[in-house]
Amino acid sequence: MIKVIIVEDEMLVRIGLKNSIDWAKLGMEVIADFSNGQLAWDFYQQEKPDLILTDIRMPNMDGMELISRIRENDAQTKIIILTAYEEFDVVHKAIRFGVSDYILKLKMSIDEMESVLQKVQAELQTKSVRTPSEPQQDLLNAINLKENAMKDYLSYGRYSDAEFAAITKKLCFRLHPERLILCVMAIDNFKQMESKFKDSHGNLIRFSILNMMSELLAGYNRGEVIYERDEKYILVFSFQDIVSESTIYQQLQDILSHISGVVKTYLNASVTFGISPINNGYSALKQMYVDSLRALDLGFVLGNEKYIQSDIAKTDRVSKNVGKKLDKMIRELEPFNGKYFKEIEIGIQALSLLESISKQDIQVMLIRWIHWPTVNLNNYADDISSMALDYAGRIHQGTTLDEDIDIFTQYWLEVKNHHQNRRAISKEIAEAMKYIQNHYDQDISLQQLADQVQMNPSYLSRLFKKHLQTSFVEYLNHYRIDMAKNLLMNTHLKSYEIAEKTGYMDDSYFSRIFKKVTGMRPHEFRKQWFVDGREEREEREEREEREEREEREDEADDENL
Repeated sequence: MIKVIIVEDEMLVRIGLKNSIDWAKLGMEVIADFSNGQLAWDFYQQEKPDLILTDIRMPNMDGMELISRIRENDAQTKIIILTAYEEFDVVHKAIRFGVSDYILKLKMSIDEMESVLQKVQAELQTKSVRTPSEPQQDLLNAINLKENAMKDYLSYGRYSDAEFAAITKKLCFRLHPERLILCVMAIDNFKQMESKFKDSHGNLIRFSILNMMSELLAGYNRGEVIYERDEKYILVFSFQDIVSESTIYQQLQDILSHISGVVKTYLNASVTFGISPINNGYSALKQMYVDSLRALDLGFVLGNEKYIQSDIAKTDRVSKNVGKKLDKMIRELEPFNGKYFKEIEIGIQALSLLESISKQDIQVMLIRWIHWPTVNLNNYADDISSMALDYAGRIHQGTTLDEDIDIFTQYWLEVKNHHQNRRAISKEIAEAMKYIQNHYDQDISLQQLADQVQMNPSYLSRLFKKHLQTSFVEYLNHYRIDMAKNLLMNTHLKSYEIAEKTGYMDDSYFSRIFKKVTGMRPHEFRKQWFVDGREEREEREEREEREEREEREDEADDENL
């Protein structure tokens, strides 16, 4: 367990940090908290905690003196500064003492603070694998501060353009606001790389890449690298000294090729870059970031192209590439069900009509095709439902269109084999299944079904067991859940609305049955297959807007009081 102490003279902040964060989940324990640096220093000398969260301005002994004393004897204890916006220059000054990161008290959400703590947790866990030298640690500290400043500006909007420009000067960014280019770099086959390095937290990979790339960019004296998440890194360059756009792109190509070569040499991994247009002013960076992500997304279709400029999305090359590959796929599939084959043809045509095609558009369509047999083929859905979930997950994890086409083709062959080898069923069971498929959204009992097929309920129940190896209730629930999956994939209906449309009047009961059948809740199913980076950002923006609106309402209430 990582031992933590909190040093903060504001009691409410101290208590809030101690009680609002799930420390146990992070493998941490707050063993003490203090209101000034002197008390913390006395305790530190006895207990030697692993992590210290400290304010800067405090009575008796301030945070800077506490950090200085600790660093005179100890370079290993992790330190996070608790700060406010106006103290950013102090944070910059503290970098020479080896602070790991900073938390903006009263501003950052719990999730954001936990993200900072998780990074430190990962560093502590990998300390025995590789302990950075002091110069390396100084470099990483500088990178962390720049990373947080860039993320706060790009993703959270915590700084105005003028404030961010001031911060770039304070932290010595190798950037100017003229002729900017932003690239997003993604490590190809990142999961395999994590497994190879036995680096489940990705911290060793992150440390290695940031260290190498920071030194490389320092050699060019141009640009900054920022870790985004998992396999992605943000690179921002400015070419304020070059007028010719062709020369700028040539220099950028040289730098990116150098980066690609270094990653290949030292980590035996390939990378892909999404590249924004050239633009002026830091205010343009947010849109450039979106453009770069969109360009990177096109690597899914273009495959082996490693340098993808965002303006390619404005051409029809991508849609033609998608159409060509999917047309080839369907020509090589041997039809075994006319409706299913027609469904795929219609899907390909729908994709061809889109003005721009994203990775998500294609994967959503492929996953719809995977779930189609569980809803529409006249057999017991559970025989292929689990297989469909497995293949849908593999599609979602696919890194290229070619890879996903291979996965779908394999699924097609399995479903075809299953369809052709299914057991013959009696006329009565076929009628019962037909009735369920037409009335699944209504309240159906075994007695009602037996009346419809003019059969004794007990005998009908035995026929379900004999022909379908399941009970009537289980078959009904599986069919309803498959229809619910179809609605989750193809509509924006709420969970309770889908429950009603599939014969469940109680949303909580529907959710329990859904989890029993699929292994996940309805919202987890929808999110696992279809929430991409854009939707995550939209959710975050909506949350921030809601929080700002609530703050304004609170202020208005205070004024009224």
